[in-house]
Amino acid sequence: MPLQSYPYKSFGEGQQIHATVHWPDVKQKTPCGIALAFHGGGFVVGSRDMIPTAQIQYLVDSGFVFVSADYRLCPQVPLYDGPIEDAKDAYSWSKNLLPGLLEEADIDVDPTTIVALGYSAGGLLALHLGALPNPPRAILDFYGVKYTSDSFWFKPLPALAMIPTLDDAFMNKIYEEPVLSTTILSLERASAEAAHQARPKTKGLPKPDLSIPRNAWLFVSLKLGTHFASIVQDGDYERVDPVRGFSEGFPPTFFVHGNADGMVLPDFSVRAYEELKELGVDTGLGLPEGKSHGFDVGVEVDDADFESIKAGLDFLIRHK
Repeated sequence: MPLQSYPYKSFGEGQQIHATVHWPDVKQKTPCGIALAFHGGGFVVGSRDMIPTAQIQYLVDSGFVFVSADYRLCPQVPLYDGPIEDAKDAYSWSKNLLPGLLEEADIDVDPTTIVALGYSAGGLLALHLGALPNPPRAILDFYGVKYTSDSFWFKPLPALAMIPTLDDAFMNKIYEEPVLSTTILSLERASAEAAHQARPKTKGLPKPDLSIPRNAWLFVSLKLGTHFASIVQDGDYERVDPVRGFSEGFPPTFFVHGNADGMVLPDFSVRAYEELKELGVDTGLGLPEGKSHGFDVGVEVDDADFESIKAGLDFLIRHK
């Protein structure tokens, strides 16, 4: 599966934000659609390399060019002015500039056939695109963040009760860092080491590496319920909530959310599904039994667990 990274946006003093583009091995008979994806990581950690390869391959084999985009990370930038604005710019770049860039690789792209998907934090970013004047044809939200005014986001998180108390001075080293648009966190490191050492792949999210100040800051703030106040910064929790953009004209949207998720309540996806259905929007919902946050990581196409993932990906393909 050929791939190439491109800068799609500049910020600061010449810093660039990148997207990695994957396309089919064989030239397609018809122009490819575009699938634009956003990674998770609490808006604080992560990179475009986190998207599960099996899902990328599945959509590429179905005639998509797959774009995985980085975005500026909090808390150096607030959620609205950083990740949300970057997601909109990645969408504009994918529609308006990427097709021309791919002509050099002899790849035909139809910029009007674009869908969006996101994971956890990235789910919020993908959903925000649905309220744009020319939104994606369809959106897939994997266990995404939404209903950001709900008290859930401001209370201690039982799912992270095991996170130890850490030194404030150590965690606050995050504020000494510049604005970042990508990090290497424990998930990516574990995946790289497994590949290098030919160890069997693990499924689901690994334990966070709390020896890294940025990781420690994120997981402790999530544990204490202070995370959203720290990344929204201006207290306007309504503005960052993608469900405020729901309308009768919202794109077809599918939600996949493990019903045992303790990091983001599955009820949020149920509520969003019901709201869109009430508005008459084409929508779908999958609640994989017993699955927790990030359950799709490491799941291959031939695994039984891929069926619930496939339902969401097939929804995007049907709306190509």
